[in-house]
Amino acid sequence: MTQPPPTKCATGILDANLELPLDAPYWARFFQAEHCKLSSTTDLDALTDALLKHQAGFAYLPSANVFFLRDDRAWHGIASALSPRTKLPSQNSVLVVKRTNAAKSLRDLKGARLGYINTYCTTSYFAPSILLARDGIVLNDFFDAFAVAPWQGQIDAVIDGKVDATMVYEDVWLAQPLNVTETRIVTRLDGLPTPAVIALTNLDAGLTSRLSAAFIGYTPENSAGMLYAGFASYQDVRMRRFFSELETVPGLVLRSTQSPAYKTSSR
Repeated sequence: MTQPPPTKCATGILDANLELPLDAPYWARFFQAEHCKLSSTTDLDALTDALLKHQAGFAYLPSANVFFLRDDRAWHGIASALSPRTKLPSQNSVLVVKRTNAAKSLRDLKGARLGYINTYCTTSYFAPSILLARDGIVLNDFFDAFAVAPWQGQIDAVIDGKVDATMVYEDVWLAQPLNVTETRIVTRLDGLPTPAVIALTNLDAGLTSRLSAAFIGYTPENSAGMLYAGFASYQDVRMRRFFSELETVPGLVLRSTQSPAYKTSSR
């Protein structure tokens, strides 16, 4: 792919589900000083397509979205989010059911209703896909899977009986004492990559350096209740390990920079 000329474009796209507090003084001052034009979206098909077309200079997005950009050398990682509980640039996903559910293993949940956030979600969609893929099973052949409200909404859907199970970011599950008393963990997938900040390789070097410094230097005033609390340097090895796992998922269309819009689910 021919690289466009260097640009000082400071246009950014962010996944709104990741809840970066753009109204916090730290971010408001930084993005204003850099004259950044920001947009937030929960339409991750549109976000991925925009990045494949290089319609932004940088983005904050789930690891699963980065997977679909992996062959596009126009992008490189500059930061990875930190778990507020462990302060590490990795995250764990736990498969939870109601305490009264008799399931003792993942296999016991065949045909169950699984709630996920969206079909790009690392912890709620790709985590169970990877676990099932290790046994050669396709997620939508195993579960009746559909989208529910994110994060605590996933767990509430289990407690309320709207779904039988969900795989959720462990920090969220541990944040509310009621979650531990009303639900239990059946299985888990640890060491997943956290959301990443990526930038175009032809973005002005000075701007890229300041973006990287701003994300890695960010310390929330109060991390209580935050999904992610700060950033570390981009975790390339962990990300590539995740990509390798995704490439084993049965039925996964391996999108390239020339492919049409990728859909992981018809829902």
